[in-house]
Amino acid sequence: MDESTLKKKLEELINSECRENDSNTPDFLLAEFMVNCLDAFELTSNKREVWFGVHLDILNNWEELILTAMGEASMCWSNIDKAGVFDATRAEQIGKKLLQDIKKKTSTINEGKEDG
Repeated sequence: MDESTLKKKLEELINSECRENDSNTPDFLLAEFMVNCLDAFELTSNKREVWFGVHLDILNNWEELILTAMGEASMCWSNIDKAGVFDATRAEQIGKKLLQDIKKKTSTINEGKEDG
């Protein structure tokens, strides 16, 4: 969504809820303020990533992240040497099933957003 469309939708929402009345500020100014807040937050978030030397992309490789976390979690035993044999194939199957479920859920959520 482009910024002008976002501003217009925010303006309409603010107006429909009469939120401009509390501050006696026109809805278009409040909408502009909100978009500016989002821009400032995004800039600050990007600077934080540079500062810490990480890239927090929301489109990260979820498969790798989830399977790595599962592998790490599999080592959370108090007596790991007595835990038995780790079945990496089964763990991968569980992780891939989890990813499929997440993808289904997020596509359902995204479809609901498009309808609304």
